[in-house]
Amino acid sequence: MGFLGNSRKPRPFGFIPRYYDEQKEEIANRMKAMDNPDDIDMAKNRIKSGLRATYRGDAGYKKKQTKKANMRLFYIICILILVSYLILRSTAITDFMDKIGG
Repeated sequence: MGFLGNSRKPRPFGFIPRYYDEQKEEIANRMKAMDNPDDIDMAKNRIKSGLRATYRGDAGYKKKQTKKANMRLFYIICILILVSYLILRSTAITDFMDKIGG
């Protein structure tokens, strides 16, 4: 319908950028918690922020711990495979089964 006259103009994009300072907000929350230590909601927020802080933590430390856990799991699997192989290859199992079976 634009060729007949009443063409619609595009609406402008009205995004207003805002700056977010995480450290400033954390300090403000801590100061607010100090003012009223008996507030239940503030105690919940303090616990929640502590859990988030430990979750973020040091990336290098987490990577090292994950690598240690994976190597430990690998060693356990190797030992179990070796023990299973030795048990299955030995004649003690077949002798024991023969004694039980009669």
